[in-house]
Amino acid sequence: MHVKLTTSGGRRYVQLVESYRDEAGRVKKRTVATLGRAEQVDGSLDAVINGLLKITGREPMGAKPPAPTVSFESARALGNVWALTELWKSLGFSGLRRVFRRTRRTTD
Repeated sequence: MHVKLTTSGGRRYVQLVESYRDEAGRVKKRTVATLGRAEQVDGSLDAVINGLLKITGREPMGAKPPAPTVSFESARALGNVWALTELWKSLGFSGLRRVFRRTRRTTD
């Protein structure tokens, strides 16, 4: 099966078409369903599409994936002083001491 766009009278239609073989073995096509005008097809086909997906065992459109499981592990308490010292180093402020040594200003 496949979806086909057909033009008739200046309008475009969406059709669900099935291919099959006749008694002589020739490939034929038949329209299973006309789904409406292409200009008017919007969210109205979502229910049909979701139904077909559900029948085939796939996730429906717009379905939210299952929420991941979250686990928490304990951590060591290292203290505020350590965290601030590491932040100070990562921002590059430890080099300020050398700069201030060359000036008259002092730091504690």
